[in-house]
Amino acid sequence: MSETIRVLLVEDDPMVQEINKSFIERVEGFKVVGVAKNGYEALEKINQLRPHLALLDLYMPGMDGLETLRIIRRDDYDIDVIAVTAANDRETVMRVMRLGAVDYVFKPFQFERIKQALLRYQSNFQRNKLETFSQPQFDQSKPVEQEKKEEHDIHYPKGIQAFTLRQVSDFLRHSEKEISAEELGQQIGMSRVTVRRYLEYLETVGQAKSLMVYGTIGRPMKVYTWVNEQKEQNVK
Repeated sequence: MSETIRVLLVEDDPMVQEINKSFIERVEGFKVVGVAKNGYEALEKINQLRPHLALLDLYMPGMDGLETLRIIRRDDYDIDVIAVTAANDRETVMRVMRLGAVDYVFKPFQFERIKQALLRYQSNFQRNKLETFSQPQFDQSKPVEQEKKEEHDIHYPKGIQAFTLRQVSDFLRHSEKEISAEELGQQIGMSRVTVRRYLEYLETVGQAKSLMVYGTIGRPMKVYTWVNEQKEQNVK
């Protein structure tokens, strides 16, 4: 049986704490073992509870999330971090990712986006419990920061950004049903036009397929599914 992933929730808003806690524990294999409302409390809870994963807000009183993440990396805490925050400026996003966050979820978000982040983490978590690695196993469990460096070697068409492409492809990969550009956009906070551009790109590289769904009223709708796990390197 897979090990339960212990999560520390770092969020200063009590209402958001409860929402995030309920979202996390809806995903099988995850348990919230503690809550902290600022960076000082987070570091104390990490020492006390030894969680595997922290969901970290950035805007908090006292010690903010960015400084907390710096200390976690400086002092080599054995914990992974997913940023969950309203901070969306490029400089902050890049700083967080360079400090080793395994994912970045923008507020406001819906359950499916958190679920996507957790399932991706869970997949790597189980592989990383291995005592030894083969080359394929290591390649499948590369941290996001290493993937980001490799993205510089991939030349995408104009209008396709690697970070956004990963968001769209990860969501599509974990979707349990066919999904339209509009639905996917609503889930991850992007416009239908933007999402459709990325879905069409995924279809051209063989990682998605589309079909037209004809309802009883209105125009037909194009929906997409993820189809080719073997070509995953094209979007990392």
